[in-house]
Amino acid sequence: MHCAPPPKWALLAAFLLATCQIAAPPASASPWPGGSETAILITGGSSDLSGGTWNAESQSLWVVRQNRQVWEYMYNPGSKSFELFQTLVLPSGIGSDIEACAQVDHPAADELYTLAEDDGRIARVVDIDGTPTVQRVWNLLVMNNGYALPPETGGAGPEGLEFVSDADLLAAGFRFPDGSTFSGSTRGMGGLMFVGHQIDGQLHVFDVNPDISEDFVNHGSFHTSTTEIAGLHFDRTSGLMYIWHNPSNVNSLEISTLSSDGSVGTIDTLELYDSAMPTGNLEGIAVVGRASCGEFGAADSERVFFLTRDGGSPNLLYFSMFPCDCTGAENEAEFDACTVRGDLGGGCVCLDKDLDGDVDCDDFEPPISANCEGLTPVPLLGVWGHAGIALLILLAAAVARVRASKHHG
Repeated sequence: MHCAPPPKWALLAAFLLATCQIAAPPASASPWPGGSETAILITGGSSDLSGGTWNAESQSLWVVRQNRQVWEYMYNPGSKSFELFQTLVLPSGIGSDIEACAQVDHPAADELYTLAEDDGRIARVVDIDGTPTVQRVWNLLVMNNGYALPPETGGAGPEGLEFVSDADLLAAGFRFPDGSTFSGSTRGMGGLMFVGHQIDGQLHVFDVNPDISEDFVNHGSFHTSTTEIAGLHFDRTSGLMYIWHNPSNVNSLEISTLSSDGSVGTIDTLELYDSAMPTGNLEGIAVVGRASCGEFGAADSERVFFLTRDGGSPNLLYFSMFPCDCTGAENEAEFDACTVRGDLGGGCVCLDKDLDGDVDCDDFEPPISANCEGLTPVPLLGVWGHAGIALLILLAAAVARVRASKHHG
């Protein structure tokens, strides 16, 4: 990325950014940024379509229904649409009410982890391209390490499943829900499994042994921004967890780095979208990573976001206008419009720090500009530091104008 000299309005922008950072608290929520929905044709999924996951290696979307049927979709650039690649029914050993699916090793695209709501069971299914076989299972409702996953109660149970690697967790400064230090997983998976629950919107954490059934450690759970979780997706190219909430069909999307610096046992919310949201009983979520911005029919500065709808029509849908942050998009200027060089620490600054597509008063908290590729790191100056620099810039500009007027006078 090349940084041009600051335009004339940059001085005023710097001042306004600093001023509103002092005067206004961070916005609590934002409207849905993904645009309108487009249907994906699916046969046999008219109801109970529950979960999905995106594999960045195979560039395919996996969708699961409660009755153990799964579909794999890929993008056809000729028809400019997502088309069915394969469909199959998984073995009964995974459980009877499948609400979510995830893939741990993306290059090993022929295996799938599933979550059964009524059994509280994670299952590992291998050889999906041949004869699907249930290789391992973990029943999470039992007491383990002082914790147990709450059972399904009144139709509310575990509905989200996602894997996050040790490297991503360490980079995020992840702590266990009790506040203790995380130094890496211990059971051989190379990361932790997260289970989102409809009861109290809890995000449960498990260290799972992929090679031994029932060998896992339950590390308790985090509070999130809402009282229910319907779906999870972790973007491995940005280190962000996307949490879909759906209490009483009131949809919202929470984005987190999985840090819990604000309060022990509560994940830090980086962004919350809760107005002008897609409607219906939307449960499953999958997101194209920011490394694939501009692909699959999306514009350069946008990417594809998938949702599954349990009942109603369409049942499988995607949004091609979900914003990229300044890292993945070719059109970086859209999200780095306020970048300056030399005045704020001698390097380029990714000002869209909350990755919401807008440079606004929320972008100095939390500072995650280290995620911006190709940018020169700058010291974290804090609110008053930014304000001071902005005022100095403004003062210098005023002095320059006075000198210029005297010179011409």
